[in-house]
Amino acid sequence: MSASEVVRAMYAAINRRDVEGAIAFIDENCVYQDFNFPQPFEGKAAVRSLFEESCNNVPPTLTFVIDDITAGDPLAVGMTWHVELDGIAFPNGRGASFYRLSERSGKVIFARDIVEPPVKPGKVAFAIIRLVSPLVRRVLGR
Repeated sequence: MSASEVVRAMYAAINRRDVEGAIAFIDENCVYQDFNFPQPFEGKAAVRSLFEESCNNVPPTLTFVIDDITAGDPLAVGMTWHVELDGIAFPNGRGASFYRLSERSGKVIFARDIVEPPVKPGKVAFAIIRLVSPLVRRVLGR
């Protein structure tokens, strides 16, 4: 299976709340970075717990809809998606993800989900960056 086929099948399993079906596409050594969480999920067991929490704690009619997905690289895929509840787009429910497959197993070895934030600071974000930049330089020693 190509990377896009693997990811599509994984999302279909998640939308069915089929954790076993979804985890079948995850490599034993997967590192899954979901930016909703402060630390990555490392290893298949940790990713399983993420999938179980996700599948068990959202309404059954909440689904992930793939909007656009790359094709052409057999081991890597990027995509944009949104979440729907009862077929209606969920507010602030968009995201972008990247997945890389292991050459050895053909399963997801690396994942990164970037989720739309519930609060959008707009131009204030630039002011925050200017404000903290001197502190970051000091901490990094530059």
